[in-house]
Amino acid sequence: MLSSSRLKWVVLTLALLLPLGFAFFTSHAWEDYYITLRSSRNLVEGNGLVFNPGERVHTFTSPLGVLVPAACTWIVGVDHEESALWLFRVFSACCLVGAVWLVWRRIDCFGLAPISRLLLFGLILFDGKLIDFSINGMETAMLVLFAMMLWSELEAPDGPRWHMLALAFGGLMWTRPDAFILTGALILPHFVFRKRASGSSSIPWSPLLRGLICGGLIYLPWFLWAWWYYGSPIPNTIIAKSTFMPPVHLGDLLLSPAKALIGGTKILYLYLPSYWKLGGWPEFLKVFSYLLSLIGLFSWLSPSNSAESKRASLTIFLGMFYLNSIVLYPWYIPPWTIIQAVVVALVFDHWLSLAMKSRTPLWRSLLRVTAGVLILLQVAVFLATAWQSRVQQRVIEYGVRKEIGLWLKNHAHAGDSVFMEPLGYIGYYSRLKTYDFPGLSAPEVVAALRSDSKDFSDLIAKFHPTWLALRPHEVAMIALKSDTVLANYKLEKMWDATAMLDDVSFLFGRMPLEFDARFLLFHRKNVLSDSTQSSAR
Repeated sequence: MLSSSRLKWVVLTLALLLPLGFAFFTSHAWEDYYITLRSSRNLVEGNGLVFNPGERVHTFTSPLGVLVPAACTWIVGVDHEESALWLFRVFSACCLVGAVWLVWRRIDCFGLAPISRLLLFGLILFDGKLIDFSINGMETAMLVLFAMMLWSELEAPDGPRWHMLALAFGGLMWTRPDAFILTGALILPHFVFRKRASGSSSIPWSPLLRGLICGGLIYLPWFLWAWWYYGSPIPNTIIAKSTFMPPVHLGDLLLSPAKALIGGTKILYLYLPSYWKLGGWPEFLKVFSYLLSLIGLFSWLSPSNSAESKRASLTIFLGMFYLNSIVLYPWYIPPWTIIQAVVVALVFDHWLSLAMKSRTPLWRSLLRVTAGVLILLQVAVFLATAWQSRVQQRVIEYGVRKEIGLWLKNHAHAGDSVFMEPLGYIGYYSRLKTYDFPGLSAPEVVAALRSDSKDFSDLIAKFHPTWLALRPHEVAMIALKSDTVLANYKLEKMWDATAMLDDVSFLFGRMPLEFDARFLLFHRKNVLSDSTQSSAR
């Protein structure tokens, strides 16, 4: 077994090389990254932090998630998207190294056995969602860094330092505006389980209050600027997504703990691949994630567990209520996964210490085998995720969505508009005015959905976009409701990558890729381009 010092450097090296290796192998760039990048590019080009020049619409969620790519774009140039993304990937990988170092430093205080540390960092470093969304253009690595900074400071044996709490809380808010919920879920357990490693009975009030106040002040400039610039501090992305969020019933929410016992909560998703629910993954993975989720959710109820594991477990328990009330996108999940991995490792270490005191070596062997199986299973899912991401990038992103955007850029006229659901690649590369569903880039679409428009058919009839980029099932949905909407359009071109997917001999998670493998592009009939019509008038 490696010494603790050597194991630490192995872990930190993996934290750097795994995301960069994943990026090199897959080239994965997430759809939503290109939504943000269009605003980043406009900022660099002097058009303001906007999606469409002249329209002050808050089309991104993360302030740092748009400003850091803008800085990368400014360094390499606006027409070097791949280089800018690689610069962002290196920055994000460094953030992940920082987060892992913070976790290592803190669990060092807990005195975990080497096998428990292997389990902890095996679950963290080979988590497919964490690694993927740390290199595919999302803000996940920064979110994880600040979350682990906050957790580490709160668990410091001598008490937290206010300036580090301020940096962590301010950084979380600059990364995601809903991060105050994660902050609360991390802090509240310290008032329930108050025992600390130093022997003190409570967390010091003074640094906690000063840290939270100063962290709020760190975020305040962005909050005020966004309110002035966009007319609201709430991103339009949040407003748009709220139009189709299912209603939250208090009774159902309060039943979340009971539902968790039968695998009926979104906490089950923590160790499952992105969009696993669409199909294409082995069913037994649900058992793996379910068992780990139970440990994370309910370990705080066991009197024999350490105060540190109880606090982390209660954080997951509190977070369950929030995660069950939202549409849970995979890039939201990694901070919660890491905290849950901490719970699993601490509980495992407790069981191991009990087994070491036992005269029966069988228990020690079973625990070691269990840890090895969990790590190997996590590695296997990670490798399958890497292959899925590689195929997705080559076949779907490069072969379909980017190609649609570039085709529109070369064939559409200035002033044309396009309607579609996937806004990223098509919106970025086409440079056209976009009417997307549910209106991430278009407040007028959000307003329509909240008044008289209910679906694609209504929106197309209302806004008459020049181009429609639709999946086959969306075309069928429109035709089923109205015979006249698509009658005003002609099919211009079709992209179909299903044959390329068929050529891939081995692929878990095929269903999410099939969902985006076919697109039909329609052009409005018997009209000149929008810009030509305007000139004629």
